[in-house]
Amino acid sequence: MRTVVATIVLFVACCVLSSCNIIAGVSYVVTPDPSQDAAYILPDRRTVVFVDDRRNVMHPTRLRRVIAERVTRDLLSQEILTTVVSPRDVMRVSAANDRHNDPLSVAELGRAVDASVVIYIEMGAFGLTSDGQTANPRASCTVRVIDVDQRSRLFPTDVAAHSIFTTLERIDPHRIESGGEIRKLAEELAEKLGDSVAKVFYTHNTGRLGDNLNRK
Repeated sequence: MRTVVATIVLFVACCVLSSCNIIAGVSYVVTPDPSQDAAYILPDRRTVVFVDDRRNVMHPTRLRRVIAERVTRDLLSQEILTTVVSPRDVMRVSAANDRHNDPLSVAELGRAVDASVVIYIEMGAFGLTSDGQTANPRASCTVRVIDVDQRSRLFPTDVAAHSIFTTLERIDPHRIESGGEIRKLAEELAEKLGDSVAKVFYTHNTGRLGDNLNRK
């Protein structure tokens, strides 16, 4: 008799635990992923992305184009913008005027390439290592959106500029030991920064609820 009772209790306990697991699984599936709203909704007007590196923190300078093109591509694919100007065009205008020691304002750069809006990105930092030996890629910049016609700032309106910081995680610490890997790592960091800038302007997922548990 005791054996029968024990068997019944064990069966009930297993059913309860199984039900809990099923409920937890269903709850995970139906719960939406965490998301971040757009910090600013861009007007759908002819737009150009310009990356300014007055402090010369990025080497080589083509990484500026990598960032600008990633932002442009993402905003097009997310259908935030329908008409854009190639970042190469505004970079050529800027370089030509810099050679003559006659830099243009952001609004003037936009007007020179027939853009109505400029997404102006000013580099703050860009580095692949903090000690010269171990890979630790991180970058920062500020972002402003300028109305070319009104010569005014559309975003942000409460502070001088919107700050962005990004890093590459889970990187092999020895990737800065060869020139080829250094170039790849720099491009990956530039792409990541461009991705972070573009996400300022559209709602996006910030990761699945179970990600942190899965990494352990």
